[in-house]
Amino acid sequence: MIQQTFRGVMKGQTLVVLETAAPLPDGTPVEVTPLAGDAGNAVAVLAAMAAAPHVSLDDVAELEKAIAAGRRPRANIDWFAQDTGKPGPS
Repeated sequence: MIQQTFRGVMKGQTLVVLETAAPLPDGTPVEVTPLAGDAGNAVAVLAAMAAAPHVSLDDVAELEKAIAAGRRPRANIDWFAQDTGKPGPS
């Protein structure tokens, strides 16, 4: 996870939902640094989706086109044929 720090100003004793109230007056400058989570958990996936870089629909279409163009044809192998040392029918 990329380490990010968010800056803000305290309002109403909480900038985020804290485990315990912060004894800071309104207007106090603060920094919030997220803790590392387990890779692949829902929070990590949502954080990755929200993080830069953001891609456009055109970028996604171009990537999908490149993936499709780079695919190799499926091998035609008869896995249930008797072992004759030769590949299955083409």
